[in-house]
Amino acid sequence: MGRNWSRGTYLSVPLWLAFVATAIGAVFLREGVVCLVMALPFWIGFGYVGLWPVYLYRRQQRHVDPAIFRAHAMLLLPFLALLVDQQFVPPRETRTVVREIVVDAPAAVAWPRLLVIPAISPDEGRWNISQDLLRLPRPVAAHLSGRGPGAVRDARWQDDIRFQEIVTEWRSQERLQWQFAFPDPSIHERTDRHIQPHGRHLWIDAGGYDLIPLTGGRTKIRLWTRYHLSTPFNAYAGWWGERILGDIQDNVLAVVAERIAKDANQSIVR
Repeated sequence: MGRNWSRGTYLSVPLWLAFVATAIGAVFLREGVVCLVMALPFWIGFGYVGLWPVYLYRRQQRHVDPAIFRAHAMLLLPFLALLVDQQFVPPRETRTVVREIVVDAPAAVAWPRLLVIPAISPDEGRWNISQDLLRLPRPVAAHLSGRGPGAVRDARWQDDIRFQEIVTEWRSQERLQWQFAFPDPSIHERTDRHIQPHGRHLWIDAGGYDLIPLTGGRTKIRLWTRYHLSTPFNAYAGWWGERILGDIQDNVLAVVAERIAKDANQSIVR
């Protein structure tokens, strides 16, 4: 009988159910890996909340305490929470993710490599959790049309993902800033259909490069991305945003730094 199970067996049930739900979502429902990974802690946590009254009930021998049945009313809490959630507007937060790298080259050498990034080979960049374990797409290339404010950087990523960066500030060898534009649904169709870059809960707003001169002819390159969140769990979503966007930025900066180093070495040889 179930009431004779060990406590460890009871504790393992929510874990197994959560991972089974994850597998079903990935294989049959075609859910994106980002949503599945973000939802997994909630599934496990609420699984243990539901396990508690069941465990108490099954451990009873002959007498069943009426309090056990009152505890079962807790199972209705998720449904009540859904109703309450519809009555509130989630808070809005603005967050900025920043990553930096130092290159052994002056800004004059680094600047052109930030404007245009030709075809990126698979062996370029840096290993990271988001793109190597979670299998998020990597950048393929970035092309520039025009010069100065109003110019457009067309970004291409794996899986035929496309988006644009509309330049809003152009200070040669100092700063490049842009607004993000998503002319087609390629991002959320090929990464996660629940995450839209210009949607109700997430709005990826702006980004840019800052070039900071250092001693010895070196340059610090700062890459930043600003986005807006509007969810009931902004702190949790922001934690993921810091890591996923940070991984993407670290990879881009690694590609840029490798190419700048090659340019600098070639100029020395000449």
